[in-house]
Amino acid sequence: MSLRSDVEGLLYDGQTSRPWRVEVSLEAGRVTARALDDPGVGIDWPLDEVRETAHSAGRYRLTRGDGDARLIVESEAWRTLSRRSETAIARRERGAERTLIAGLVGAGATFAAIVFVGVPLAAGPLARGTPPKLEARFGSNMEVQLKVAFQPCKGDRRGAAILSDLGDRLAEGSDSAFDIRVQAVRAPFVNAFALPGGAILVTDDLIAQARTPDELAAVIAHEIAHVERRHAMQAAWRSMGAGLLLDAVVGGGTGAGQQTVLLAGGFADQRFSRDLETEADARAIELLRARNISTRGMADFFGRMANRQDDPRLRRAAEWFATHPDTAGRASRAAAAALPGTPALSQNDWRRVKAACQVGGR
Repeated sequence: MSLRSDVEGLLYDGQTSRPWRVEVSLEAGRVTARALDDPGVGIDWPLDEVRETAHSAGRYRLTRGDGDARLIVESEAWRTLSRRSETAIARRERGAERTLIAGLVGAGATFAAIVFVGVPLAAGPLARGTPPKLEARFGSNMEVQLKVAFQPCKGDRRGAAILSDLGDRLAEGSDSAFDIRVQAVRAPFVNAFALPGGAILVTDDLIAQARTPDELAAVIAHEIAHVERRHAMQAAWRSMGAGLLLDAVVGGGTGAGQQTVLLAGGFADQRFSRDLETEADARAIELLRARNISTRGMADFFGRMANRQDDPRLRRAAEWFATHPDTAGRASRAAAAALPGTPALSQNDWRRVKAACQVGGR
């Protein structure tokens, strides 16, 4: 196969978070993409090793093996270039999901013996290899269970919509395979957490403690970064184990429903490593800058969380501190990188968001 094309796409090289505009070609069975701004940046992959997954409406995400690089292209243009039909691509995607499930089932007792050691070590590759549809299904199950304990706020509904819109705006600059859905919930602690598949839950206590909309925007951007980099799925693999994950998704006659409730409750206490938190912070700053929102809010909020013992009103922030390691160091780094910008919300919209959880009280 020897084709040349002017198909354009976006390349994420796996080394930086910058998206590169590239021209994509297919020649002699190899897919090449070169950055329009820098010909030295690009990929050269054998077509037979390229895997397509649905990225968003009308686009595919192309990957190769376990590498972090990914290429985003228009679906129709890619099918024309690669001569792969939509049916064949969908069949390959379903095959990848079936292969993953079959592999997990086949591992059986042997895998169970190493789940508490092997899975945490393999959590990163497993998360990157999880088909997005499978992750979305698992995250949806978990979201339902979490909302049994953490009820969605039903105060100012307009405020809830403004919060959701803020999440949408910040997600516009992300490379997430999932639709970001931000919602305020009632919980007796200051925290926010991202679930596999794109749901982000922000507690009413966190909203109450945020002094400016920029602080809240920084927290949401940080959680979006966790979703984009699939850290949430990595945490699921690490803390839950492959066998339990499989039961929670497809059922297995082993008490999957009860396991899901227990796992979902525990996931609210998820902990990312310092490296993953630092990565999410850096990406959050990029997302804020992309929307011209001041990044000062991140430094201010992290700084107060780190010094919560100085303010008795922040006693409930212990949950944030426990699940977000090195908060003080991250506050210093955020302050060093802070840039001015426009407010994330107008004062009126900010008041509405603050009121989203206030009706009814606890």
